[in-house]
Amino acid sequence: MPTIKEAQIMVRNLEKEKGFSNSISDKIIWMAEELGELCHAYKHNDNEKMAEEAVDVFFFVASILEKLDADGDKIFKEKLRQNMERIAVANGQEQHFDSK
Repeated sequence: MPTIKEAQIMVRNLEKEKGFSNSISDKIIWMAEELGELCHAYKHNDNEKMAEEAVDVFFFVASILEKLDADGDKIFKEKLRQNMERIAVANGQEQHFDSK
């Protein structure tokens, strides 16, 4: 099982091999398109397609982290720690974390 950082490197190598754009703005737009495809699969209750599209979103997250020269493992662990210390707020369909 690869770490987030290893996934970042694998995605970077794939993008380089396939000649994909290295632009963060392109990556964010394409990630939003993949998120839309995930929503479409959800709307149609297609779990297999949802899983596939969720991975496509993750590919773009990994790609953006790599472009930012960020360590996804370190950032994930720190963000998880921060969120564990916050208060979960669920109000209707809104869900987020607030400071204590």
